[in-house]
Amino acid sequence: MNKFKIILISLFSQVVYAANPTVCMNTISGNFCIELFQDTNPNTVANFLTYLDSGAYNNMVFHRSIDSFVIQGGGYTINNNQGALDLTQITKNNSVANEVYYSNTRGTVAMAKVGGDPDSASSEWFINMADNSA
Repeated sequence: MNKFKIILISLFSQVVYAANPTVCMNTISGNFCIELFQDTNPNTVANFLTYLDSGAYNNMVFHRSIDSFVIQGGGYTINNNQGALDLTQITKNNSVANEVYYSNTRGTVAMAKVGGDPDSASSEWFINMADNSA
C-alpha cells in the first residue's frame, strides 16, 4: 500500500551551467543535484529554469511522496506567516509542449502533466523512485 510519508522542504541553491545545466538542491533530508538535458528538451529545460531563476521554487515543498513511485514538487511553497506555516500555490506559466523524453526509470526527473494531455507541463515535476516507464 502506498502512503504519503514525508514532506520535504527544499531551497534551490545553485545552477551550474555547463554542457547541460545542473541544478543542486538543499533539503531537510539531504542535498542532491539533477542534470537537465537541454539538447533534447530545450523548451522544458528553459521552462524549469524560468521558474528557478524567478525564485518560484524557493522554499518549495515536495507535496507528493509515494514509496517506490515518485517524489513530486513544484506545486507549492511553504511560508512562515507569524508562526503559522502557510502553503502557497506556485503561479503557473504557460504550459510547455511535450518534447523528446527519457524513460521514467528510477532516478530520472520528469515534468508532471495533466492526465491525457501530453502538452500540459508547467511548474510541477517529479523524481522517479522506481521504474515507471510503463
